[in-house]
Amino acid sequence: NILDLEKLSGNRSELDIDEHNVSKTIQKAIKGVEQIASKKDIKIKSSHKERVFAAYDEDRILQVLTNLLSNSLKFTEPHNGRIKILLEDLDKEVLVTIKDNGRGIPEEDKDYIFDKFYQSKNQNVKKPQGSGLGLAICKKIVESHKGSIAVDKKFKKGTRMMFSIPKEQ
Repeated sequence: NILDLEKLSGNRSELDIDEHNVSKTIQKAIKGVEQIASKKDIKIKSSHKERVFAAYDEDRILQVLTNLLSNSLKFTEPHNGRIKILLEDLDKEVLVTIKDNGRGIPEEDKDYIFDKFYQSKNQNVKKPQGSGLGLAICKKIVESHKGSIAVDKKFKKGTRMMFSIPKEQ
């Protein structure tokens, strides 16, 4: 993760940009985490826009989606957890929203979650889970695609994360 982040930070990471169907990339990400979701009995739903295309590095955007889904799975209660992915085809960009009904991000953490090595102290575990690099890497990947990523600071019933990338690079 550290090497990955350093490559992205130094713009030494080559992106393999091509036209992809965002819906299919989202389905690949869901498939990658569905075993964990199934074990925890957490439902993942996505909007069914079949043909939304954009130019991006599919492996990198898959990494962003997988990380966001993994975070939702980590902080959502087994058996009643719900994760919803919404894909919006806007004029010049695509917007992906991932929301869950988990414990949410504490107010005091929302300004820092994309910082390197930042981990919320409110994870209800003795040692914070993860490296604290996942969201920093997501931010670098999205920004390397000339997009943006954010947490919805007004969302109160869980967590809502959004990222957008331009349709054309």
